[in-house]
Amino acid sequence: MSSAPAPLHPLRRPPVAGVVPSFDGTEIAYDLYDHTSRSLVLVIPGFWRDRRHTSMLALASHLGELGYRTAITDPRGHGDSGGTYGFNLYEHYDTAAVAEELLRRLAIESITIVALSYGASVAISTAARHKLPIASLLLISAVADFGKIMPRINPFTLHRHIALSQALKRPHFDWNFRRSPKLQAIDDVRDVHAPICLVHVKNDWLIGHDHSLALYEAANEPKELHVIDIPGNYHADRIFSVAASEIDPLFSDFLRKYTAV
Repeated sequence: MSSAPAPLHPLRRPPVAGVVPSFDGTEIAYDLYDHTSRSLVLVIPGFWRDRRHTSMLALASHLGELGYRTAITDPRGHGDSGGTYGFNLYEHYDTAAVAEELLRRLAIESITIVALSYGASVAISTAARHKLPIASLLLISAVADFGKIMPRINPFTLHRHIALSQALKRPHFDWNFRRSPKLQAIDDVRDVHAPICLVHVKNDWLIGHDHSLALYEAANEPKELHVIDIPGNYHADRIFSVAASEIDPLFSDFLRKYTAV
């Protein structure tokens, strides 16, 4: 899951760090990259990613160039957030807590959630279970159903996807995760009534593109599905650095359509 995107643009102001308590008192950290847009883009990283990872800094920079206020969370158990990651058990409360805090603080009308990998499941459950002014969901390499995750591990190409530095920065998560209770995005997506865009690389090595196909079939209109057929079987934020020419137009066009600048 390694990537080497550009760092935050040197002319942009550094983010303002914030912390908000979730429903159970767990402190959830986020960074706010302020701008003048009437909408906020709230980014939820995937499992084993935190808000200060180079790929998240690059995404914040790109969203700023498009004109958007951006906030990136540390999922519980990651980075500076407390708690234990539950693979979409309580994380929707955390996302809602950050969203409600920013709605109070900022002059914004709506929130678009950009989420990656397991963060996309969290995004779906957040939109389905909380009364928030969600403008749209843009979901990269989404997980539909935990029980249907079957990684396609090739030892000869694994180095393209997992960075040693990230592998050693272990989050706090439920070690009984295979049997622990969790919410399934494929169930919650039926209760989401905001535009959804699903982007997946064909034959993603970690989360098969069939997850996005299933979510698309279950989702309400308006909805979009983009399965990118490129070599490498890349997953989540890695797509931005290896397939920018394919993903950037989809990404920016969807935001322009539903997210006010």
